[in-house]
Amino acid sequence: MYILVTGGAGFIGSNFLLYFFEKNPDAKIINLDFLTYASNISNLN
Repeated sequence: MYILVTGGAGFIGSNFLLYFFEKNPDAKIINLDFLTYASNISNLN
């Protein structure tokens, strides 16, 4: 399964990605984010 997420480095997007990947560990995730002031790439660690 492939999923495209926009805004995945923000608060809501990063929590969604962590939750989704926990439930679907075999999924391939593409995160598309503009990385503005509201983004925090460390949310995805």
